[in-house]
Amino acid sequence: MPPDVRRRAIIDAVQPLLLEHGTALTTRQLAEAAGVAEGTLFRVFESKQELIAAAALEALQAEPAVALLAELPRNQDLTECVVTILQILQQEIRRTRALAMAVFHRPATGPPGGAPPGHPPKPFSHERQQRLVDAVAHSLEEHAAQLAVPPPTAARVLQAMAFASTFHFTDTDSLSEPADVAHVVLHGIAQGTP
Repeated sequence: MPPDVRRRAIIDAVQPLLLEHGTALTTRQLAEAAGVAEGTLFRVFESKQELIAAAALEALQAEPAVALLAELPRNQDLTECVVTILQILQQEIRRTRALAMAVFHRPATGPPGGAPPGHPPKPFSHERQQRLVDAVAHSLEEHAAQLAVPPPTAARVLQAMAFASTFHFTDTDSLSEPADVAHVVLHGIAQGTP
């Protein structure tokens, strides 16, 4: 197997373990997940920390969500489009938050400093967020005439609402369902027309 393919396979196999165990992984767990011998890990990566950092960095890429946004059906009406965009953004935010917590959360027991050394992942980096905003704006382009603001502005509003809607403060005032969030975004918080 070519080195790049082996590296990719190991990273892909390790990502689910990061969510489940955080950085408190043994090289044995990593090797078993990747289906390789422990020695193989260290022929591909210099250390366990380098492998964990590489897997976390890769998992924090926006590409999966960007690809889903690019595949949105072009025959959806504006409401359907916004609901689907919010579903994708909420899923991405929850996934990213879970991974960041797993990688950066310091366990109550065990060695201090849960984050891997080197170049730590930046789950909310400007570049990553801009890629998502651009993808959402592109998805909204065909509905531009129906929007009160330009698609990039609408994309930022949807991103902010998706982020806010992934937090639940109480069961009674939670606005979390994509259809409910879409309704508020598209129609506001006032009843009827002014």
